[in-house]
Amino acid sequence: MGEINITKTQWQRLLKWFLRCQSINVVCEETGISKYKILKALKLVRQLMAKDIPQVFEGIVEVDETYLGGSWKNKRKKVKATQPKSKRGRGTTKQPVFGILCRSGKVYAELVNNTQAKDLIPIITKRVKPGSRICSDTYRSYTGLASMGYVHRTVNYGEHEYAKGKNHINGLEGFWGYLKRQLASRGGIRRERIPLYLAEYVWSYNNRKLTINKQVAKLLNLVAKI
Repeated sequence: MGEINITKTQWQRLLKWFLRCQSINVVCEETGISKYKILKALKLVRQLMAKDIPQVFEGIVEVDETYLGGSWKNKRKKVKATQPKSKRGRGTTKQPVFGILCRSGKVYAELVNNTQAKDLIPIITKRVKPGSRICSDTYRSYTGLASMGYVHRTVNYGEHEYAKGKNHINGLEGFWGYLKRQLASRGGIRRERIPLYLAEYVWSYNNRKLTINKQVAKLLNLVAKI
């Protein structure tokens, strides 16, 4: 199946252990597949996960950004010697990530170069249907959404305002927490590999209500289409 020379049964076993968040060594031991083939297969799976996302969000939608890069105390000595300690939040040297969450439970996230309006607004207009209610904080990059055909509602985190009725970004904050816990459990991921792992955790979050067997079947179907 797919571009990897392993059988359907092997794919099923590989995916089941992968979705259980087991290490490569465990997957290798449980499936009898070589480490090389497993790494190649999982790279393909994550690439397919990146494409299996909702095309358009509508209804009540949350938008927000976060920053990935790990804790300073966990950085390697080489990194500490060559890079300044990054401050927190906007203005940090960490990798910015922008996210969109629909209250129906689906999420989309991608790495961005910056968090200015020119970086974020095009993603919103591409991914969110006009007429939708967009909830955000008061960050200036979101100014002007109302003039683009959206109902824009804000919460002011600077004033410790986290919700005004249905206007909040708590769902997306929850996803950011999930994402960072999953990345931390990997013990650190090289920056160039973050997009694939981001795709994995977005997909896992979006399909969290499915059983492992149904998730395996869904991924097998994606692999079979290659």
